[in-house]
Amino acid sequence: MIMITYDYSLIKYMPSLKRGEIVNIGLIVFNKSGIDTRMLSGAAKLRLLDGSSTIDDITEFEYVLEQAKGLYNKQEDIVNFLGMFKNAFKLSPKATFAIDHAGQYESQVARLFNDLVKPFSVRESVKKSSRIQTLLKHKFESMNLLAKSADELSYHKVVQNYNFSDKSGFTADFLLKNGKFHISEVIDYNVNDLSAKFKETTLKVMTFMEGKKHLGQDSGCYFVYSASSEREKEIQSHLNLAEDYSSSIFNIASKQEEKTYLNLISRLAGVDAPIFH
Repeated sequence: MIMITYDYSLIKYMPSLKRGEIVNIGLIVFNKSGIDTRMLSGAAKLRLLDGSSTIDDITEFEYVLEQAKGLYNKQEDIVNFLGMFKNAFKLSPKATFAIDHAGQYESQVARLFNDLVKPFSVRESVKKSSRIQTLLKHKFESMNLLAKSADELSYHKVVQNYNFSDKSGFTADFLLKNGKFHISEVIDYNVNDLSAKFKETTLKVMTFMEGKKHLGQDSGCYFVYSASSEREKEIQSHLNLAEDYSSSIFNIASKQEEKTYLNLISRLAGVDAPIFH
């Protein structure tokens, strides 16, 4: 498959040459028609450096970017034009990201912006991993399949907690790509209180639906759960719901089904089947 590649640079802000402190405040993606820019909407991150920067500083640089868009469409010309301005804004050396099809562009750019530019919020909670999600993570690590970052998705690695988009807020527990995407959602039914599990099952199904919307309707969806034989009888309605929206479902409380699931992921990733004792 031919990948679509884009060059990008971070927009760095250094108000004081003497202090040399720098923060990332934006992102420029270079494309055939010119540039696509994403900037912080506020100046709080800038003020961390000098205490006096304002939104006007960002607005002024956005004006310069608009001038560049209007004058040039070649990457080299745009970079040279921006380099003419002796201000606190500089571009980082270029890097590259790759996508399979144009529909992935927005989510990939948003992910880069969130990872490299957007300030961390103390109120943002880290998605908690369930017991079996942690178990699968370790299995994928032992199989040398677990990605260190979302950038490794194009190399047939399994990405954990893949965020489809900021707007939806839906996150795949595990995602793999081998031409098309494969979403795995994980849930543990071996708990004392089942009351919250139907809602969680519904959210897993909605994650499949959201994933197909962003990644393609041909995406594979795998519902991976853990439940004892007795518990399975209690959650049949949950499983019926999940089955309606899944390519396959696996109860990894069964060693055989766990093996079948891991063999499937290995095959999709193009590696030899794992050997577990």
